[in-house]
Amino acid sequence: MSIDAESAAGRSPDAEPWRLRLKDSRGTILGAGIALTGGAVLTCAHVVTKAHDYGENVEITAEWVELGTSATATIVPGCWAPTLPGGGADIALLQTTTDLPGATLHRLPAPRNRTVHAFGFPAEHDFGIWASAVLAGTGGPDCEWIQLDHTELGTRIRPGFSGAAALDDVSGAVVGMVVTSFRDRDSKLAWIIPVDTLRRHVPAIDRWIGDDVEADGWQPTIGVLVIQIGSLSSDRVVDASGKSTAELSQAVRPMDRHVSLGFAGIEQAQQPEQVLDDVVAPLVRQGATVVLQFDDGSSPSAMLAKQWQLDALQHRVDDLARGVEHLTEHENRARRRRAMIRTRFTPRPNLADIPALAAELELPLAILRSGVRDQDAARLARALHHYERELVDSLDAVKQAGEENDAALKDFELLRGLLISYNAKAAEHGLIEDAALAAMYRAALAALDAHPCVLTTAHDRVHAYVAEVRRRT
Repeated sequence: MSIDAESAAGRSPDAEPWRLRLKDSRGTILGAGIALTGGAVLTCAHVVTKAHDYGENVEITAEWVELGTSATATIVPGCWAPTLPGGGADIALLQTTTDLPGATLHRLPAPRNRTVHAFGFPAEHDFGIWASAVLAGTGGPDCEWIQLDHTELGTRIRPGFSGAAALDDVSGAVVGMVVTSFRDRDSKLAWIIPVDTLRRHVPAIDRWIGDDVEADGWQPTIGVLVIQIGSLSSDRVVDASGKSTAELSQAVRPMDRHVSLGFAGIEQAQQPEQVLDDVVAPLVRQGATVVLQFDDGSSPSAMLAKQWQLDALQHRVDDLARGVEHLTEHENRARRRRAMIRTRFTPRPNLADIPALAAELELPLAILRSGVRDQDAARLARALHHYERELVDSLDAVKQAGEENDAALKDFELLRGLLISYNAKAAEHGLIEDAALAAMYRAALAALDAHPCVLTTAHDRVHAYVAEVRRRT
């Protein structure tokens, strides 16, 4: 199942009462958190460890930002997943005695090129600020996080956002938890911990996971309406003669909406126009192919059906145009990312050019849009079906290109995630000012930031730094 994207879009901040600000016993702001039902609190483990009195029984103050309420939270036994030696995890589940509104977590099956927003508490912003980012693909330690790319508009996600909910802009769903590069200001990197990773490290989180977010893909949103004068040929036929709208709705309810469904005797129904509006129209919108049989093509019911058929075709043409825009956006992002990868690394990844798939659909789309009501309905429907299938294939190709980009970046992302994780580990053990260790860190970071990056050199320097941190801690 998937959540309804439209119902959640455009939410006001009042619709998110589960946003938390976390403080220690001295009142120092530690970071953000996500309130879950039953008084539970989800945040990053490193947020909790920043408390001045951190220990097994540490008490954290959770403040519901929108509600003006606070409660004391303690670590739930067995629900503590601190940063692993190689990075990763960094999850804590806390418990309060206050049962206020809580969020539901949702899996995002296709976590790329979607914009998310988060509410955090960076330095000098005690009351919190919003920031946005684009999901770039899997990365971080063991590629179990999702990298965030800064958008040109808005504030960058940075230290102080750790523990905040990452909200999908389209659906409004909480699709992960922000885990920033909280001690590495030079890299300006941030990630989210997706729901699958949260539940893998802390299985108790499973109880707060809801339906999956609808995949960010395009599919035709309307079926086909066919008008037939004379005899009727269809997989299933419903005789509308003498029947009410309620009777016909009941008759089609158990039917498979993906088969061809015919209606005979529409003119003889108790209320023909209402049958078209309340029975036929919803079936077509849900993707069914509906064949309407009329004895007289000039009857009021047949003329109304023909008008509705043209409206439905216009809707499909407009939806195809939105799909082509969607393809253009994702194709351009994949192409820009591929161009960056080609110049970023040595040896250069073997990646083919991404063809201009959206451009190939622009001319047919323009022809289809030029005069929907002047074209033969059956011929237009066939053309639409052809280009809809072509659009779906093109979107699949761009998705594949994105996966190839991710694969080419995987080794680099693993190295960067490993370096930053161990830099955080060094800081936790008071080694951040060690001159020799700092020099090794800077050398490894320089190798990663070099243009082009020599992956073998970066690999050696990162692992040398990791080995030294391990030896000292």
